[in-house]
Amino acid sequence: MGTVAGARSGPARERVGPDTEPAVLERELTEAVLAGAARSEVLRALWRATGRPARLLSAEGVVLASTDGGAGVPATVADGVLAGVAGPVVDTLDGLRATALPVRAGTTVAGVLLTVGPGDPHVHALAGAAVTALLIDAVRGGDGSAEVSPQHTPADVVAALRSGTVSPSVYAAAAHLGIDLQRPPAGAVLHYSGSRLRAWSTALTWLEHPVQQEARTAWTVVSGEVVLARLQSRLRLMTGDESAGDHVVAASGSHPDSPIGLARSFTEAERLLGLARTRRVPLLTFGGCGVVQVLLPLPRVELEAYAEAHLGPIRQRPELMATLRAWLAERGSRQSVSEQLHLHRNSVGYRVRQIKTLLGTDPLLPAASAQLHLALAALDLLAADDQRLRDDDEPASAGH
Repeated sequence: MGTVAGARSGPARERVGPDTEPAVLERELTEAVLAGAARSEVLRALWRATGRPARLLSAEGVVLASTDGGAGVPATVADGVLAGVAGPVVDTLDGLRATALPVRAGTTVAGVLLTVGPGDPHVHALAGAAVTALLIDAVRGGDGSAEVSPQHTPADVVAALRSGTVSPSVYAAAAHLGIDLQRPPAGAVLHYSGSRLRAWSTALTWLEHPVQQEARTAWTVVSGEVVLARLQSRLRLMTGDESAGDHVVAASGSHPDSPIGLARSFTEAERLLGLARTRRVPLLTFGGCGVVQVLLPLPRVELEAYAEAHLGPIRQRPELMATLRAWLAERGSRQSVSEQLHLHRNSVGYRVRQIKTLLGTDPLLPAASAQLHLALAALDLLAADDQRLRDDDEPASAGH
């Protein structure tokens, strides 16, 4: 394996002057990487040149390689640096100040380069000298060291996490992608319903995020709602559908305790995606779905039985079902329900009396209200599952 030419011990700079050293360092690092040096060697050479610890982060702010074993930065900070709207001075998750530099060219993104310590123009210039070498390394496929040489594509990794089969090689490949399986992320799924399917597929390859795609649906992992919302926003922009929010719908499951638990998280995300589409909301997370959390693990037959037990007498009466939903949502305000359903107040009162008679209870009583909210949520999940089955049966056609 190649080594970085001209690497010096310690931070001394005897060989060249401060004005020319960045150019010399850039040439040395580039030649070394072309000869086979790994990105870890690039970071060590940068550390020797600056006297500052160096860290390379993924687009999500996770450490890919470092000279000091330190932490990264929040995903929002890394995203801001890559977008050119944050930095150069940032705070790391282990409480240190660092200079941040985006390492990207076109659609090639190696990540964010940190040099730990207070801001210094000379250090910033030296860090910039490492960018070309790190980009070459990214195109080549990452650090050449054997311990992080992935055997799986990003889509393979996501597929393995969806199935819960996390082998040592998958674990290593996930780490290479910046996925920390010691603190597992949440499973997430996005669906595109617009007409530009070709643009959708292209946009997914530009996300700088591990994705498995099947036609209109894409699976990935996210550290939280902020990351999911950012991915959704980018996809809207890149497909040209940013003004039509319902064209890209996103959902995420719970954060599991172990990598194997990611399979459950992905299943939750898929059910929540269907629910989001049914309710016409653009984004739905496990933490934000309310009482639906209780129902997500239940199979279809149990959801059906619960809904029937509590809503059976009015399930086939759409006007009463709509009134019940509005009555519960508005906490018994006849005026609000009247305005929402475009009904006369007397008509609302008549329907509510019918509901009470058929169900044998007052929907606003605490116990009855809780049961009815769950039963309505169960119906929504059933409708979401039906939507997912229709999606599976619907052939995808390429858009333009």
